[in-house]
Amino acid sequence: MTQPPATAAFLRALSDRGFSGQMRPGRAARVVNATDNSIYYREPACVVEPRSKRDIQAAVTAAAGVGLSLTPRGGGTGTNGQSLAEGVILDTSRFMNHIVSFDTATCVVRVQPGVVLDQLNAYLKPLGFFFPPAVSTGSRATLGGMVATDASGKGSRKLGRTSDYLLSAEVVLADGSIAEISDLAPKADAPPGPFRDVANLLRSALPQYTREIAHVFPVMNRGLTGYNLDEVRGPDGTLHLTKLLAGSEGTLAITTELSLKVAPLPKCTGMAIIGYPDTLTALRAVPGLLDAEPQAIEFLDDMTVKLGKSTPSWPVLKPVLGETLASSGGYLFAEATGQNFEEVDRKLVDIEHAARQGQVYGVIATRDPRTMDALNGLRKDAVGLMGKGKGNLKGTAFVEDAAVPPQNLVAFVSKFRDILDEHQLDYGMYGHADVGCVHVRPLMDMRLPEHRAKIRPISDAVARLAQEQGGLIWGEHGKGVRGEYVEHYFGPALFRLLRQIKTAFDPTNLFNPGKLVTAVDSSLQVAPIDSVPIRGARDQVISAYSAYAKASDCNGNGLCFHWDTAQEMCPSYKVTRDRVQSPKGRAALFRDWLHARETDTQVKDAEVALAQSLETCLSCKACTSQCPVQVDIPTMKAQFLAEAQGHRHGLRDRLIRRMEPLTILAARAPLLANLSLLLGRGVMSEVFKLVDLPSFDRTGLDKRMRIAGSQLLRPGQKLPAHIDKGRAVILLCDSFLGPFDPAVLAAAARVLTRMGFTVLHTPILRNGKALQVRGYLDDFDRTKAQAMTALGRLSATGLPLISLEPAVNMLYRHDFPAHHADQKPVSIDTFLASHKQNLPLGSGMGFQMIGHCTETSADPGNLNRWEIIFAAAGLSLETRRAGCCGMAGLFGHEAEHREMSREIFNLSWAERVAEGQEKLLATGFSCRSQAKRFAGVALQHPVQALDEALHIG
Repeated sequence: MTQPPATAAFLRALSDRGFSGQMRPGRAARVVNATDNSIYYREPACVVEPRSKRDIQAAVTAAAGVGLSLTPRGGGTGTNGQSLAEGVILDTSRFMNHIVSFDTATCVVRVQPGVVLDQLNAYLKPLGFFFPPAVSTGSRATLGGMVATDASGKGSRKLGRTSDYLLSAEVVLADGSIAEISDLAPKADAPPGPFRDVANLLRSALPQYTREIAHVFPVMNRGLTGYNLDEVRGPDGTLHLTKLLAGSEGTLAITTELSLKVAPLPKCTGMAIIGYPDTLTALRAVPGLLDAEPQAIEFLDDMTVKLGKSTPSWPVLKPVLGETLASSGGYLFAEATGQNFEEVDRKLVDIEHAARQGQVYGVIATRDPRTMDALNGLRKDAVGLMGKGKGNLKGTAFVEDAAVPPQNLVAFVSKFRDILDEHQLDYGMYGHADVGCVHVRPLMDMRLPEHRAKIRPISDAVARLAQEQGGLIWGEHGKGVRGEYVEHYFGPALFRLLRQIKTAFDPTNLFNPGKLVTAVDSSLQVAPIDSVPIRGARDQVISAYSAYAKASDCNGNGLCFHWDTAQEMCPSYKVTRDRVQSPKGRAALFRDWLHARETDTQVKDAEVALAQSLETCLSCKACTSQCPVQVDIPTMKAQFLAEAQGHRHGLRDRLIRRMEPLTILAARAPLLANLSLLLGRGVMSEVFKLVDLPSFDRTGLDKRMRIAGSQLLRPGQKLPAHIDKGRAVILLCDSFLGPFDPAVLAAAARVLTRMGFTVLHTPILRNGKALQVRGYLDDFDRTKAQAMTALGRLSATGLPLISLEPAVNMLYRHDFPAHHADQKPVSIDTFLASHKQNLPLGSGMGFQMIGHCTETSADPGNLNRWEIIFAAAGLSLETRRAGCCGMAGLFGHEAEHREMSREIFNLSWAERVAEGQEKLLATGFSCRSQAKRFAGVALQHPVQALDEALHIG
């Protein structure tokens, strides 16, 4: 596709200036960066990903030279279109994400803007420190983005906002120069250039506006951030210029490094859970609770809690709450911190005493870390829960962070409800009660024109209501497209001063134009909320494609950008940090492809961009379970491969189509099969592009199971007469373990026999996983039907069906529907945990274990069950998460993916394997193969460790 002249000139100028980052003018990067966590869609001219401050300097100079705007982008989690623009997007998250230094004596850390909040806190925690502003998107929110919106979060009444911890910032200014923004003493001269103009303006103008600022700025924790006039000038005349930068949303300068204060970690924490009849009663109690000086008070309404009962947190909370508290219509969670437990307990007593002065269902105080983690998890999950919504109605962010003084919460929330009720919308509410910040996401379908038409009247009404109640429509998540309300809140005099500040920094509106304010005398206006294209209008065009409906469900919350490599979702993103190679990115490209098909515009370009992104998808399905709205990329990928004929059916795909039955056949003669693999290695590598294929087990399944005392049972075969149905089980032999690692199945048979069960096993059963992954969906449906028939015949025996291989367990669970729940195969850990009383005692040995990524993400209780099993057997087991091993079925064996497979393994697995060696266990066949391939370590399955330990014991 031919690039527009300005874009082409910009890229040439960048290259001439020695830009070392990534220049991305292609369709994929532009589409993926056209959305954030808001309702808007704005496609940029191109995207650049700098590696250094010099790259940023080059980008600023080049953009200015060709007349393109430049907009910085952090975590991409903005709820108001802050980083959406039609010019150049500058994304620092991919490469500029390093912690530069930390001085424990001064408690100052220096970071690049792409460092993620949780990444910084993980670095600081062993040193006894943390960065206090706590946003719910901390797993992917960058510190540059937090500065841009002056982010806060839970506990901000005591802990403050990001601007309270920003000491200085190195920035690139609109003229291309680099400067350090920090405090400027009363009589100190600013350096020549924009800073001097800004300093002179502020020194002369701010004293004139003292009374105006005091009148306009609300008396509350959440102030009018964005050119924060009430805190820029200190009492002695010192200019706190970082207060100007924080909240400016990239409209003044581009950050390259940040110096931040950090704080000592609180030594002890406790929490009081308070239940009320309804939300308004809960909010009415907040001012009284504040007298007890809690660290934070969070609130959840009944709808949010109802949705929360489907999360992993609820099983932990339900027994703690009991029936009465669990039936509450509104909750407050009041947190207390201290230097010791005695101090925390005293504060909790004060909080409980204050709470019982009101109408409460009950109060429970706890210092249990697991319970508090579950409470915080439920609160953090609220965003995702509301995004999931009901059917086509999704929690929609556009008035989601209004804030008022806490004493006005009841009146504000009551009238806010009236506004939404008038528009006949359901909603959930939650937020930071101690600072009066209310998160509200009405359930709407942005594909409906009548719902899109509600954005303006609801926004206007909430803006008026918030101001009437002494607050703001934007209390936490920044202004973004809502910048049109800035003049309304600040008034004409202060608004002109804001424009003068913008002019001093950026006279040509180079940076993030049309947001907050524009330069004086420029023709550019602040963009109204209904002048920016809404994503739902594009999605409306593609709503007929039900097979790809999950692509439109993606709301941009960005959980797939999780920084931690031990977290399972999306290994291709983790190893590349390329958002095109992420579930959110792929969902955006699916929507773009469908839109192109429907409008008949550049269909081939859209299809190629999507295919290239899907090429690195490992089809691991972690996104299916870990994404708050369950965006299922692998299932849509399979459908795409089935439809887009040009993207499969090469020689390798034809082999894969027949590989499972060929593998099962070859397993009957393993020595001959291994010899064939050895002799045909070159053909497999050169012709089929398959490398490092596993060898067949030389002993073979039949012999190993016979020695283990297990008897073969074919589907449909009658049970032998001597079998006691109450003490017998059937092991399902899958096409991974059966041909290549039957020793695991034999070990399981021995363990089960020692527990008093008679063990039968099946022949190697087909499951069709490879057919599904490669898009041979008709073949997969036929294989699935045959497999379900076989499982039905086996379940007709009345015996439990036990499956060992995690990938197959997940296939049975999610893709193989059963007419009756008892026909579903159970995983080996589920069965062993439910019969743990039958386990004999072992020798007291200790082990470590890494769960299979797909199973661990879809079944969080899996790791805990293995710990219970080992404890019951008199053994110790420490379970750990390590993300994806990088194999994922055939992905790691494909020649073009071998190096990416290794890089994924090196992210987290390599270190875990090096630490654990022979004491480390792994449930997945792929994981054990990968450890042997790249680390030379032969890991055992936990049933093998049990087998050996019980034998020794």
